[in-house]
Amino acid sequence: GRLGGRRGGGSGGGGGGRRDVDEFGRERRDRPHNRKPYERPGRGGGRGGGHGMGRGGMASGHVGGHLDEAKDIESRLSSLIIKVGDKNTPTLQNNLDALSVVLEKDFTKHEITVLRTFRQCVLELPWKVTVYSTLAGLLNVKNSETGEKVVTLMHAVLRESLEKGRWGSVKVLMRFFALLVGTNTISAHTFLAMIQVLLGPVVDAASPVTASGNCYVFIVMSTLLWAGRSLKEHAPAELDQVLTIVSNYVERHSQANEGVTITTVFHDAPPKGSNVLAYLLDILRTVAANGWKIDAISAPHEMFAAEFAQAKQHELPLLELPSSLAPGAFYTPSEFLQLVPSPAEHAVR
Repeated sequence: GRLGGRRGGGSGGGGGGRRDVDEFGRERRDRPHNRKPYERPGRGGGRGGGHGMGRGGMASGHVGGHLDEAKDIESRLSSLIIKVGDKNTPTLQNNLDALSVVLEKDFTKHEITVLRTFRQCVLELPWKVTVYSTLAGLLNVKNSETGEKVVTLMHAVLRESLEKGRWGSVKVLMRFFALLVGTNTISAHTFLAMIQVLLGPVVDAASPVTASGNCYVFIVMSTLLWAGRSLKEHAPAELDQVLTIVSNYVERHSQANEGVTITTVFHDAPPKGSNVLAYLLDILRTVAANGWKIDAISAPHEMFAAEFAQAKQHELPLLELPSSLAPGAFYTPSEFLQLVPSPAEHAVR
């Protein structure tokens, strides 16, 4: 029958050995793709292959299984980091604490995935920067080496963003480091050193108004809205110095642009400046008078105040401002159309 193979051999149809034929009676050629699945290389033992081939196949599958398991773990870790804090619920404290335990436990095996996901979340989900700074602080509490790697990575991203003129990223990253002061991951003086580098081009009271100066002062004032409470607590004198520097610069900037404003103010309150820099300065002064409290900025790190008090602080190398960027490569704070009085919370963007 066809399943049993055909006898043959020779033209006379006499007896002979069984030919190697497939289930349809066709002669099987000695090619890998014509072999049965269990006879193909890497699929276990074949004819005469013995158990050695079978063990090889099992080992290959075992390795593949480990790879699939590792990818699945990394995918779940990334998903947990991305989704944490999506909802500001009463369980946020427990969620952050549980996630920090999981990440610290698996960090050694999946360091690249954790750091890459953390970086992307801070840059692409800036409205959750308070959540991720708190998570970084918790990782630092549980293992200072893990916390140091997170902080070092984000500092490297900040340096790269400065060099390439990615000002949106610079603004978000400076907020991240400002919030790390509240988690005791970096000191207030370490953060102030970063601020002082940005203000270097305008620290002189007679420094001219420039495109780069406008950009750096804007970033610093935007950052102070997030850092003010911590700096007021740990370095009040240095905070006052920073405010004096930016106030002097904004005054010079306003004088230089006094006759070019095109903004109309449509409310009864006296105009307080239509330029973004002047507007931010007014907001900073109002917030400072209220103890740097801004309801629009959540503070999940305050739920872990006791844990953060025991954290190890990390020092960071000084930033370097880019020297090769053209004036047109800097962010230009422009004028805006103010239709209604804006509370301080509207500046937190």
